[in-house]
Amino acid sequence: MPTFSLSGDFSALPIVLKVEQRFGLPGYARLIKLLELFASSPSRDAGVIELPVSDWVDALQAGPQDVNALLAYLAKADWLTLDQGEEPGAPLRVTLADYATFLPPLELPKIADQWRRWFEFELSMPPLLGKDPYTQDLFRRWCATNVTIEEMELAIELARNANTAPSPPALHEFLKTVRNTKIERARR
Repeated sequence: MPTFSLSGDFSALPIVLKVEQRFGLPGYARLIKLLELFASSPSRDAGVIELPVSDWVDALQAGPQDVNALLAYLAKADWLTLDQGEEPGAPLRVTLADYATFLPPLELPKIADQWRRWFEFELSMPPLLGKDPYTQDLFRRWCATNVTIEEMELAIELARNANTAPSPPALHEFLKTVRNTKIERARR
């Protein structure tokens, strides 16, 4: 499950203090809920959360007026931007201004055994497959090229979309697609 990261002094940040002062502890809790939504958003790499208004109300466990008041307050403080299409039922798009602050550092397994343990734990890979020399070579290659857990999760998603079992050799091919896509985005 995707995570987000809070600094040790999160509750002392000026915007957090202002939210807590204006909206109380429920406002503080809703700010945390907003960050949880960010962490699980498919567009988190762009700092975007897009949901129908009714889902915002459910997620932040507040009435529409309270949700609007909190989001408008955060927008006025330049902590986020709001965008909603004019058509009825258009989703509300929230973009966090400094979203990278809340992303955890990239996870980089440093030795092949870390990849083996990750595959056994996350994908229930049989231990025997993790010890296979070819698989160990792949794991070492991923360490040498700084493959992140996030990149591997994207490769797993591509494999699932292609109805392919997420074995290390298959994921290695999808990982190439993930990396090529990143390179193409960087060129734009």
